[in-house]
Amino acid sequence: MPQQAGTERNTTASYRLIRSGLRAWLTLSRRSVRVLGADRLPDSAAILYVCHSADFDDAVMLVAAFERPIVCVIGRAEMAGQQSMIESALGMIAINGPADAPVWHDALRSCTGVLSAGGLVLVFSEPSDSSGQAGRELDAALKLACEAWTSAFPAQLPVVLPVHRFRPEARTEETLVHVGDPVRLDADEDPALLLQQVKAALGEVHAVFALDAALLNRLMQDVERDLRHRLQQRWSARPGRTRTTDGFRLSPFAAETLRRVNRTEPESLVALSELSHAEREARRESALARLRAEIEIKQLSTVQRVLGWAESLVGFPIALYAAVNHLLTAILLLVCGLLKRDAQPQLGPWVARGVILLGCYAGQVALVNHFLGRAAAGYYAVTLPVSGAYLLRYAWLIQRRTRVLLAGTRSAMLQTRADRSRARFFEKLDAILESESTGPRPAPGN
Repeated sequence: MPQQAGTERNTTASYRLIRSGLRAWLTLSRRSVRVLGADRLPDSAAILYVCHSADFDDAVMLVAAFERPIVCVIGRAEMAGQQSMIESALGMIAINGPADAPVWHDALRSCTGVLSAGGLVLVFSEPSDSSGQAGRELDAALKLACEAWTSAFPAQLPVVLPVHRFRPEARTEETLVHVGDPVRLDADEDPALLLQQVKAALGEVHAVFALDAALLNRLMQDVERDLRHRLQQRWSARPGRTRTTDGFRLSPFAAETLRRVNRTEPESLVALSELSHAEREARRESALARLRAEIEIKQLSTVQRVLGWAESLVGFPIALYAAVNHLLTAILLLVCGLLKRDAQPQLGPWVARGVILLGCYAGQVALVNHFLGRAAAGYYAVTLPVSGAYLLRYAWLIQRRTRVLLAGTRSAMLQTRADRSRARFFEKLDAILESESTGPRPAPGN
């Protein structure tokens, strides 16, 4: 039987130090990680199969996330420039494949020792490079883990748990790591076919964070619509082009790529969906602001528009002066709960407001008299109620005139925001399609 977890006692001081440093760094950079289903981890040895491509940042993040020490098996190309730190501190194992016999046997001995001590070995589903070696390197990592298990526990089927990661585009948002139930393996199968059996079982694992069918179909419709719109814009920019895009549909390659990314990197599709939604919302608000501007601007005569612009500019310094002088009054009214307008006018609250206002006036005039003299205090006392009255007038002006005059500008700003969201949407979409067209095909288990 697999031994109970004993690797925590044998974990090197450097591993514990690096893991503590990683956790502190994640906390300070507000990149929190939450592990879901950690209770599914057995107390004994197990193989963790991460259902997305190898990534050094993910590897160190998983090291920091799990309480128990883990040993990551990762392609040597992914660890370029970091081998010494990884091999000495984090215990990650770099492999090139069985063809590199010395490295392979050293990695096999290391993994066997970890599993024999009841530890966890983690492998990724595919490498991140695009050299075409995806399937072979995946087989190498998974084969290494299976062979190490067979060496450590010849009479036991391996315990393989799928792990899914959801890492939002925003670095400050929480990263989720989900540990699934162990895959089911048949003890009656030929031991020589253990690797194929494990891969087949992993191929049936459900992608936990993937978009459901309805959301995915809606996203694909949005992608198809936006691609048609971009193509139509390009054609319209060319003189003499009268073709339409009515008959164009999303290509099978693009549709299959989006489905594949939904299984392996669903956060990319979530970012696409958010950009598409942001664009639609900005265009909706822009159209609404433009409609309001067209309706409300017609209600103002030319003279009212000119006077509105002039007073908005000239009256701003006066309103600012009044706002500064009434800041203390506003704070006290807010603290006393008297700043909001009453649903029904009542004498008591208005008397309280008047007392607070006059008290603030008296205190401010006294301060000016103390520091600047009686003459300055006399002039200042006159400006307080006058500027306060104009502050109310300026608030009315902003609401009834300036807002209407600036409605067209707001519509243009919202349109610009929508255009930026669309540009980012196409950048993200093009990056996804390009990476999938030039990169490795996904391996079983995604």
